[in-house]
Amino acid sequence: MEYRTPDKTKRPYGSRARVGLIVPSPNTVAETEFWRMAPDGVTIHTTRMLLAEKSKDPLKAMEAYLPRVLEELRGLEVDVVAYGCTASALKTPHEQTRDEIAGELERPTVTTMGSVLAAFEAFGVKSVAVGSPYTDDINHAERRYFERQGLTVTVDEGVMLFEAQKRGRHMNLVPPDAVEGLAESIDSPEADAIFLSCSDMATLGSLDRLEDKLGKPVISSAQATFWGALRAAGIEDKIEGCGRLLREY
Repeated sequence: MEYRTPDKTKRPYGSRARVGLIVPSPNTVAETEFWRMAPDGVTIHTTRMLLAEKSKDPLKAMEAYLPRVLEELRGLEVDVVAYGCTASALKTPHEQTRDEIAGELERPTVTTMGSVLAAFEAFGVKSVAVGSPYTDDINHAERRYFERQGLTVTVDEGVMLFEAQKRGRHMNLVPPDAVEGLAESIDSPEADAIFLSCSDMATLGSLDRLEDKLGKPVISSAQATFWGALRAAGIEDKIEGCGRLLREY
C-alpha cells in the first residue's frame, strides 16, 4: 500500500525525521536513550511487541506481533524504522527482519544487529569483547553469531543481578556502575572494541568515560541502533556525549 507524506519540513515536530522504534514490551531504555541522543528536528515514536515470559520461546513468539506494530508505524508516517532488539537476530536473521519491515512500510529500516556490525566495520573491529545482561546460553549464541561474521570474540560475559533477567526482564535495572565494571572486566589488549549488548541495558552515560579509560571504542546496542537510524535517514550530525560512534561517524 503506497502512501505519501506531506512536506516533513512543515511539521511542528520531527521536521528532519520521525524515527519509528520497535522494541520488546519490557524495554524502557532504548526509547529513553534515543531521545537523549536525538538532535533538534528528530522525534522518536515507539511501539512494542509483547515478550511473553511463559512462552516456550519468547523471542520467536514475539515476532507474531510484528504485523500489528508495522500498522501502527504506518499510521505515524515515520521516515525511518529502527528494530531495537539485539538477541532477536539470534533467532531470525536480522537481514530478514529488516527486509520485511522495509518492504511493508517502504521506509529505510535498520536493526540493532545490523547497526552493530556496521559500527564494527566503521571502526575496523576484528576482535571484540562482549558484555551483556543475558544468561550464558544467549551469550554463547551471540558469540557464535559474531564468529560466523568473521569476528574474534575475546570474551562473552553477562552481569546477572536480578532473577527476572533469566526471563528477559529487569535488564533496565542494571546500574551504571555495574555496566562500567563489566566493561572494564572484559577488556583486554586482544579486543579492538567493547560491545555492550542489549538495547534495554542503560549505557549512554557510561560510553565516554569508558572510552577515555580503556582507549578503544565502546559500542552499545541502543547507541548503534540510533546511529544507524540517523544515517539511514540522511542525517549526518556528529553528536557529542554519546560515545565515539556518534561523534566520529
